[in-house]
Amino acid sequence: MHWQSLLAVVAALTVAGVSATPVERAVVTFDDPNVQSVLDADYSQFQPTTADDGRLDQQSYGAIQDGGDQEPTGTGHLSQWSRQNKEEFLEALRNNDADDWVIVMGNEAGDLDSLVSALTLSYLYNHLETPQKAVALLQTEQDALDLRPENALALHYARMSSGHRDLLTIDELPIKPNDLWHRIKGIALVDHNVPRSMWDKAEIVAIIDHHDDRGVANRTADPRIVEAAGSCSSLVTDYLLETLPGASTAYPMPTYDLDDPPAAEESDATMHGPLPKELIELILRTIAIDSDALKRDSSRQVDMDAVSRLFPRSSWKHRKMKDVMGILDDDMTQSRKALGGLDLRSLLRRDWKGDSIATKSKKYPSISIGFASAPVSFEEQIERTPEQTVPEWFAIERAWTSEIQADVTVALTNFRDKKTGEKYRQIALVVAHGYGRRLHAGSADRLFKQLKHAIESSGIKNLEKWRRPDKKPLLARRAVYQYQSADASRKFWRPKIEQAVKDWEG
Repeated sequence: MHWQSLLAVVAALTVAGVSATPVERAVVTFDDPNVQSVLDADYSQFQPTTADDGRLDQQSYGAIQDGGDQEPTGTGHLSQWSRQNKEEFLEALRNNDADDWVIVMGNEAGDLDSLVSALTLSYLYNHLETPQKAVALLQTEQDALDLRPENALALHYARMSSGHRDLLTIDELPIKPNDLWHRIKGIALVDHNVPRSMWDKAEIVAIIDHHDDRGVANRTADPRIVEAAGSCSSLVTDYLLETLPGASTAYPMPTYDLDDPPAAEESDATMHGPLPKELIELILRTIAIDSDALKRDSSRQVDMDAVSRLFPRSSWKHRKMKDVMGILDDDMTQSRKALGGLDLRSLLRRDWKGDSIATKSKKYPSISIGFASAPVSFEEQIERTPEQTVPEWFAIERAWTSEIQADVTVALTNFRDKKTGEKYRQIALVVAHGYGRRLHAGSADRLFKQLKHAIESSGIKNLEKWRRPDKKPLLARRAVYQYQSADASRKFWRPKIEQAVKDWEG
């Protein structure tokens, strides 16, 4: 991604009262003058600074200002290590010498938690007393990475190369995953605990996840940690701090109140641990956004413990942890919501989790299904289509799923009503058939009926059918619902709907 794009994302943030319109992104005012100093930390030469009048000086990126077509290269230790590690793995793979490598992968949506969990676990493997060769893999195509502005911003803060060039993406693999399994030692799963079908022949050597346990690789995975947590990064951090040589003593549980930190001392500058500061702060940002700044309803004890042990070695150690985590959460959340420039196809792609699911049908032994999620209502998504109509939404959805050969789309939204401020969710179900599709109309009808029943019998009390603005009925094999629920996100729906697919007899 070019730095003009990243600057626009950074400038669009509304952290702690940042005010800017899409047209006025060159002038951004911080109501709280301390916000940017917290975020700048030790990286003032790599991040925007505030001018005397409170405006954001966008020309203060120092060494990483945009230099035309040349993408800036990261300068941090984490960037250099990750880039070299990626190159060594690809070289080993090309030379048919990668049988001692582990590929650490997050889920296919490629969110920040998946990215950082994979990067952290691969860093641990490479720094054990007996190092294990491992590389982090993003199961996302390179051209889709920029659809998540929060990832680009977090990596920017960590002084990594632009355009995710330090990280390995799935389309950079010179060999297809279904032919790669016997050329590597195995795979490690983070932020999910069931491999995609393309990896089903690979040996699973480790699982660290915070989703519902699907019971895979109980005998081969070591570690196998599947526990509730606000962020998978917290579980990976907990394992790292107990496993990485020197970490348990370098990052002890603090004996003082982190919201009443000690004053800065000269000796602080000489204190070092086995983790680069860029990785520590990348983990803290991830836990902040995933746990809603460690709020009780969104976090667990493992999240608090991970932050408590890492925070004293961050650039913000002499500030109140609660205040800093709140600012980091706001910063990353506002970046994640900076989706105003994305069209419908991009909204579907940016957070798509899909796979091929085995069924009981002899004629259709597998069904390709995908789950999209976006913090944008269907009404607003419709407005982003060229014709701003419901049929256009489904036409774009059909074109996208035809491209990736998906049979079923489940599209989820979460948003606040602009008038009442109340939180709502929506779920759309589409089963495709006809030209370019494998399902004929009768089978598509039966599959749709079974999946529709799974949704309507899920136990969501206030599930209501969504009505088209023009009052016309939806076409066959299409259904949209609206409801209010704090918990019925994709984590709730995916196992229920996938189970209905598995039970389908055709």
